[in-house]
This record gives sequence, C-alpha cells and structure tokens, in this order.
Amino acid sequence: MLLRLRPVVHATPTPTGLHVRGWTSSFTAEGGAGLWRLWERLSVLLADGVPAAELTAPAGLPEPVAKALELIIAQLREHDMLVEVPPGWGSPGPGLPPARVAAWLESAAADPARAWERLSGAAYAVRGGGPLAEAAARALAAAGCHPATLPGATPADLELTATPPSGPPVTVRAGCLPEAGYALPPTSPGTPAPDPAAIRHRLLHGPTSLLTTQTPPPPTTPTPGASAPGGATAPPPTPSTPAPAATPAAGSGGARVPEVLWALVGGAAAHRLLCAVAGMPDPVEEAAARSPEGVGRGLSVMVAKAEPLAVTHHRWPVGEPAGADPWERAAAMLEVLGDPELGMVAPPEAGELPQVPVSLAACGEAVGFGTGLESARLHAALSAVRSALPAGTVVGADRLHARGLGLREAVHRDLADLPGTAVGEGEWAADPAARRWWKALTLRFAVPAEVEVVRVAEGVAHARVSAAGRTLAWAVEPEAGTAAAFALLAATAAAQARAAGREFGDPVVPCGAAPVWAPPEEPPVPWETRSWFWPAGTRDGEERFQAAMEALVPGPEPAPLGPLLAATGLAAVTVPPAARAPAAVAVPAAAKVPAAVRAGSVA
Repeated sequence: MLLRLRPVVHATPTPTGLHVRGWTSSFTAEGGAGLWRLWERLSVLLADGVPAAELTAPAGLPEPVAKALELIIAQLREHDMLVEVPPGWGSPGPGLPPARVAAWLESAAADPARAWERLSGAAYAVRGGGPLAEAAARALAAAGCHPATLPGATPADLELTATPPSGPPVTVRAGCLPEAGYALPPTSPGTPAPDPAAIRHRLLHGPTSLLTTQTPPPPTTPTPGASAPGGATAPPPTPSTPAPAATPAAGSGGARVPEVLWALVGGAAAHRLLCAVAGMPDPVEEAAARSPEGVGRGLSVMVAKAEPLAVTHHRWPVGEPAGADPWERAAAMLEVLGDPELGMVAPPEAGELPQVPVSLAACGEAVGFGTGLESARLHAALSAVRSALPAGTVVGADRLHARGLGLREAVHRDLADLPGTAVGEGEWAADPAARRWWKALTLRFAVPAEVEVVRVAEGVAHARVSAAGRTLAWAVEPEAGTAAAFALLAATAAAQARAAGREFGDPVVPCGAAPVWAPPEEPPVPWETRSWFWPAGTRDGEERFQAAMEALVPGPEPAPLGPLLAATGLAAVTVPPAARAPAAVAVPAAAKVPAAVRAGSVA
C-alpha cells in the first residue's frame, strides 16, 4: 500500500512558510521561505505514492530540515490529508475504478480500495421516470455503478436502491416540485425515515397546512370550563383541516420544473446513495457540520431551489431530540418546528417587535414572550401549535411542561371550588422578580393593575393580575412571589404587545414548568445574583409541585399529536372537564401599589 496526498489538498507559499488546505481542514507552517521548496519536493513524492514505512525524513539531512519535514508530515497525517491506496490506483486495471471515480474516493474516503469494493459489489436500481430518474441514472453510471431502471409512480418522484452482497438494502428517495426539490437521507428497512408526502405537502403549501395535518380533530362537544390565560372561557373549537392524502407530485412530465433542478436533485440523491454504500460520511450531514450554524445539528433533508439556484440542509423530525438538558432539547425541537423550509410553524422571530422590558417574538399570528429572546421564540412556537389544537388541550415543550400546564389550568379553572387563604402583599412583593414586573406594568405602561394572590394549599399559590374588573393574567406556582412574578410578566407582555399593535390570542401560560436556559453555577461578575437569571431554577421542583396540584384537581390525560409533532419532542394533555362552572370573582378596579414595591428597587 502507498501513501498519497489527497487530490483535494493544495498548498500556497507564504512569506514565512506555507499554508496547506484540504477539504475540511487546513494548517499553516512557519519557519522561512525554505519550507516551500521542501514542500515542492515532498508533494512530488506523495503524488506518486510512498510506502508508509518510508515516509520519514531521510538520513543525513541537516537537523533543522529534518525537523521541518517531520513537522509537515505530522500535520498532513493529523489533518487527514494523506490516504493509503494500492499500487496502480487511478490507472486502468482489473478490479480498479475509473480514473475519475478513483480520484473522488481518494479525496473523500478513509479507505478508497475498500469503498470501491463495496460500491462495485452492490446492485443498483432506479425507480422512476423522466428527467429526474435519468439524471440519477447518469450520476450512478458515471461512478461505475450501472443501475437497472424500473417504472415509478410519477416522473417527479425518485427512489434509488442499492443492494450489497451482504447486509440490508439502502434506499434514497427524492422528488421535484415546480420550484423546489428534495433528497432524503439514506435509510434501510426498519429504520426511521422522513415522509416524502409530508415534505412535498410542506414545500407546496407552507407550514400552517402541514400543522393542521398533525393535530387531532376537535371533539364533537366542546370541553366546558377550559379557560384562557386571560381568564376568559376559551371559544368553541372550529373544525380543523382533515389530513390530506398524499399530494400529487407537481411538475409531472417535467414541463414546469427547470432542467437544472432535475439534474441537481437527481445527482444529489445518487451522491447520498453512493456515500452510504461506500461507508463514507453522508454529504448533507458533512456539509451541515462544516457550517457555523449547523455544527452538531444532525441535519438530514436536502432542499434545492431553482430561483435562485441554491441547496440548503434541514432537520426533519424522526425522533425526540437527544440530550440530558431540557433547554438543549427544547432548542433542538424549536429548530425543527420552526425550520424556514420544512417546519410546521412559521419561523418564530422578533422582527420589529420591541424587546424591552419583555422579549417578544411572532410565529405567524401567534405572539410569544419571555425574559429572553430564545424563551420568547419557544413560547411563540408553542402558542402557534396550541392554536391548532382542540379546546381544552394544551401543549408543552416536553411531557413535564405539558403536564404542568394542564394541572395549572385545572387549578385556575376550579379556583372558586378550592379552599384558599389570601396572601398579604408584603409576602409576594418581597420577590425580586415580582417587584420588577410590577413596576414595569404599573410605571412603564401605566396599567392600573392589582395583584391578588391566594394560597390554595401548602406549596400551591394562585396569582391573578387584574385591572378595571378584568383579569389580565394569572399563574399557579409553588411560591406566592413566583406566582405573582409569572402573572405580572404575562400582563406586562400583553401591554407591551398591545402598544406595538399586536394582541395575544390564546397563548401558552408562562410557568415554572417550561424549560429555560440555566446560568453557570458561579455568576460571571460579582454583582450578579441568581435573581438576574429568573426564571432559571423554577423548574427544579416541578415534579413535587405537580404532585401537590394533583391532590387538588384531577390529573390531565395525554392527548394525541400527529407523528411529526410527537417526533419533535412536543407533548400535549387534555384538561379534564370541571364538575361545575366556577363562580365569578369580583376584583376591585383601583390600582394598589404595595409598600414593599414602593420601597424596593426596579431590579
């Protein structure tokens, strides 16, 4: 076996040495202009191939030259710029690939000879017709893999299959629409795979139409007593769009699809199949990992556009996000849910919405809020999903969040039927977060609000913010101050959104069950305190708090979601109906500023 320099490796002289770059990495060696002359001699040897045992500094070289040569060789090995090939590789011969295929494998494969053995030993089939199938067949034939052609359902759909001598077959599906195309990741029987029909539906009709296919139909009888965060009874559900049948492939016959799109999608699908058979990294996953925003994202679906000609890579929900940290899982879920090309809701963005004092984000018609932009984006996306669910169903970023929301809504709904003790203003106003959002609401937005906090049971407190006899927001939390803080945050967000010309519909209730970013154990600067990062830490005792609420109200039942929504990690529950409608509670209209707040700081 011979060691060669990969064909994609190139070098450039620098004033003090040389810069060497490969497909995925590069290095710079400094030490003088003589390094370039040393490189010129070494590269000639490596172009023809050198036995691995002989790739060392020759005896008799001056010590500085020998060290420089050893340094360059070590860097080439470290950056995977050397590859081992058999003698005669790249030349015509029995059992050897064509020259162009050999150069490709030599550039990208860890073991080119083994990769060619796998490629040449598999049987290939192209199922489809028209320009898309022809482009894929040409790409496979150019790689030395001549496929059998089989008829397909439509000219805009493609299925490529490779069957190795041992092991399961590998399949890649692709398709073209009038303005876009896609190539799915390689899959084997029994492994999760994206649904081509759902991807076509999403590319054709946008995110909202796909969301309606993933939510259950509403009950025939509206769930009584389900209330919105503002305190009003939720309106009766409207019939949701039924799940459509598989969308017919657009562009049948190729009349409306640009020729370049057929070629791009067909070639990309063949490339993914060949890499999977050869044991090489998937090109879409590899390209995503090289982009700064795509590191570690595990993207899987390639989307191609004709105007302008572009290729992008996107995640598709085929399993719950991995990771131990709830916030990391929620962030991964949000990327899938709000993906600009394949997401099920519009990308949640701040846009022109104000970000002080509350962060606001819009997801289509839904408006979300939070103490930071990422929390606001998550809240907006969840609120958009909730708007498509039947009344009485709530959705959370995970099971703990959804269950916490359901129990909180049940406690709020049944508050009039539960025993309660009023909490003095001095107790809830001592909470720094409650003071902050009280001042934001009453001073910055001049809302004549009043806060009423009731301790329903040990470790369960209900807070309601009202003005002029109308409930602005509510919250149920373990501590009186925390409940007041969440309710005041929601009321402040509503006032801020209204000032910006937006109104909340039926958003997800902000609560301590939601995943939030966790700050470092030690504050970065001495003057920061844990209250600066509120609501971080409020989720820590959530399971114990839910047990306390379940002793007061019936527990919620899991609600079905479509397979795509469930695969993102979302969870939904149904709030059980109330035994009887809760009685109305009169609230004084006069503003009331607690003494503890008047004496405290804004923070």
